[in-house]
Amino acid sequence: MNRLSKVVMISVLVLAVGFFMATPASAEGEIAFVNLQEVFEAHPDKAEAEAQLNLEAQEMQSELEAEVDELSQEEQQQLLEQYQQELTQREQELIQEVLADIEGLLNQLAEEKGVSVVLDGQNVLYGGYDLTPELIEMIE
Repeated sequence: MNRLSKVVMISVLVLAVGFFMATPASAEGEIAFVNLQEVFEAHPDKAEAEAQLNLEAQEMQSELEAEVDELSQEEQQQLLEQYQQELTQREQELIQEVLADIEGLLNQLAEEKGVSVVLDGQNVLYGGYDLTPELIEMIE
């Protein structure tokens, strides 16, 4: 790390520490975090989404196998790429549905707890209130 980067990093840390020290004690419960990966893995709709995606992939594979004799190598490759794109898009849609549900529940929980800021747990080094267990309990 070069000298300028070190100076910038130290300055940011000093400002962050100063901000948290200047915050009144009443703000202790206003910053929370959640381990989104853990919540996502625990979400019951995740398993359903994976099963749905696997079913769609099997259907596409069956279609491809049925048409393989009638298509040239190039056409097979194009069809395979098309199916892969469709599956990738469908996977993103299913993930977004689960994440939207998590976000809605997280907003509800944060409001109930009087939390004004919720961070991803991977970005928290120290402090804050962990909402992960309570959020997982809400989704189960």
